[in-house]
Amino acid sequence: MYIEKNTIALQQLFAGESIYLLKDEFVAELPVQNTEIYSQSITPTTAQHYQPKQKVIILVKSLNPADSELLGKILGAVKLDLLSVDIIELVKSQHLDLSQIFVQKSVNQVISFGIDLSELKLDVSLVPYQIFEKEGIKFIYSGSLSDIQNDIPKKKALWGSLKGMF
Repeated sequence: MYIEKNTIALQQLFAGESIYLLKDEFVAELPVQNTEIYSQSITPTTAQHYQPKQKVIILVKSLNPADSELLGKILGAVKLDLLSVDIIELVKSQHLDLSQIFVQKSVNQVISFGIDLSELKLDVSLVPYQIFEKEGIKFIYSGSLSDIQNDIPKKKALWGSLKGMF
């Protein structure tokens, strides 16, 4: 009886997974020979504090021409354009720390396209396509621009969030 319950539980737990039976084999460890330790000084990377120039920050991993065109249309729908927002491309701005935006109070909205905000030292947990407000700053997390490019339901969800934000 116990084995049957255990088997059923395991079948549910690993449904759709490939399971392999491995034979117990002893693998002898090879002796370590001629071990040398190399010392290399590594300079710690310090995060750059970001000084926003606009009231709206757009976060993307990278921005190709197709994504830029889509972003322009998205911003146009809320009466903004690419020049009226700060666009941060993470591939160009590594080790960026946005935590100062709460202290400076110079930003009103942050829209993240596929970027986890913990990467930018922001302690904000976001649910996709829902507005979250912290210390007077409204946040929206969306899929990346390439992800929503041809996904109508995600575009509609983003549009609903943007209407509530602006």
